[in-house]
Amino acid sequence: MAEENQAVEKKEKAGLFGYFRETKAELKRVTWPTRKELFRNTGVVLAVVIFSTLAIWGIDTVLSGALALLLK
Repeated sequence: MAEENQAVEKKEKAGLFGYFRETKAELKRVTWPTRKELFRNTGVVLAVVIFSTLAIWGIDTVLSGALALLLK
């Protein structure tokens, strides 16, 4: 219990510089994607966004048409 309190006190004392030090250490542990993986994943994201956009546009168009028919 005392060790936990000391750890918390040390983190509080570390302040802004401690935060940046810990952030730098954490970024060193990150597994970054290769260039090939990055482009492939970007392509997948773009394809999903385009597909979703077209699907929502299509549904909106159909529902707008149906609503226009109902209101006439």
